Amino acid sequence: MSTLFGSLSIALRSLLAQQGAMGVTGNNIANVNTPGYSRQRPVLLEESPLMMGSIFVGNGVSLDHIESIRDEILELRIQQETQQQNRYDAYLSTMQQVGVLFNETQGVGFEDAFNKFFTSLQSLSTDPTNIPLRQQVITAGQNLTAAFRQATSSLSTIQSSLDKDVTQSVSQINQLTSQIADLNKQIASLKGIGQDASALEDRRDLLTGNLSELVDISVIDAKDGTKTLTTTSGAALVVGAQSFTLDTGRDVATGLVHVFSQGTDITQRIVGGKLAGQIQVRDQEIPSAQSSLDDLAAGIISNFNAAHRNGFDLNGQAGGDFFTPFTQTVAGSNAGAAASFSVALTDPAGLAASSDGTAGDNGNALALAALRNQAVVNGQSAEDFYSNLVFNIGNKISDASTQSEAEGLVLQQLNNQRATVSGVSLDEEATNLIRYQRAFEAAARVVSVIDSLTSMVINMKGTS
Repeated sequence: MSTLFGSLSIALRSLLAQQGAMGVTGNNIANVNTPGYSRQRPVLLEESPLMMGSIFVGNGVSLDHIESIRDEILELRIQQETQQQNRYDAYLSTMQQVGVLFNETQGVGFEDAFNKFFTSLQSLSTDPTNIPLRQQVITAGQNLTAAFRQATSSLSTIQSSLDKDVTQSVSQINQLTSQIADLNKQIASLKGIGQDASALEDRRDLLTGNLSELVDISVIDAKDGTKTLTTTSGAALVVGAQSFTLDTGRDVATGLVHVFSQGTDITQRIVGGKLAGQIQVRDQEIPSAQSSLDDLAAGIISNFNAAHRNGFDLNGQAGGDFFTPFTQTVAGSNAGAAASFSVALTDPAGLAASSDGTAGDNGNALALAALRNQAVVNGQSAEDFYSNLVFNIGNKISDASTQSEAEGLVLQQLNNQRATVSGVSLDEEATNLIRYQRAFEAAARVVSVIDSLTSMVINMKGTS
């Protein structure tokens, strides 16, 4: 367009385009510290040229659209690693609570109680008629059983706490999926009329990242700009503008909270996020530790009582049960043995230290003390069985800590890559700001010159 007014139109469009570009740059700078923000880039396009005679003449520039700079594949990788990172973190934090119950290095576990109990029997063998030494055996036995009851009670407390955490995590998941579905609706509406939805997409990505901290998710992009979210096992969470809530209900057999998706129990199909770590400790690790304690308690009760009944007390009577006998309520299961573990004997004189019925004999006291090194459960001594339990718990904690650290490093690297791709560089934005500013000033100068020329032409016509 060769007229003055055509040139003025080109300059004005340039002013608007450069002004819009500066606005985008200013927005980037303003959000340099905003979590989840993806830097934006103004897309400037040359206007379609006009035919003037036999040649094409340029028609200026326009701000076509604004695009957010993001790598969708990288975002998916971050979400995947976030799921595993939070799973290990949740698992580790709770298993460390379990580990405290068996912390032998600080004298918190059973080793001290074991040692004192069998040491008291060894002491009794040196003076089997001594009433204080007999009472010492009973007291040491009571301390041992109390340690079992305390441990099983603490495990139940941790499990109950995790049960509440599962319910809370499900509630948080439902809140996030509802918000993501609402953002899907807004994004689809804006894109349907050709408007920029970058800010809403950033918000959705941030919420999706928060969701991946809680549960394993798969993300599918739809053509209308919405995203479909499911668990990795296929349970629907968000489809378009609709969210699907997860429900909770108590399992009849265990009394623990289970997670349901549209009526289907998906508790054991949750494999990532904080929720998976909570469920794993609650449903696998704590019951395993509890079962080991029950087996150990049942083994000690059975073997010690049998050995005690082989001896004679201070009055020459056949020995009875030292520990309260345990009866299985379910065949093959020792469930409840640790919780009910207690000393049945109350009279020191009733302790069967003699093997031949004479008051001064220490044969059975020695036999009872020797149980320390004899197999009482699964072919192992009580101490060996317990040591293996402590080792397994410590090993699981160590493995989880290693995995958590490894996942943390991977996630940090991915976030650094994301910062490189989508993060705001103040140096780069400062450079862009100068570029757009100078372009704006140049366009303004063109407007000023054309205004002067237009006035000159008008004045020339007025004097002709």
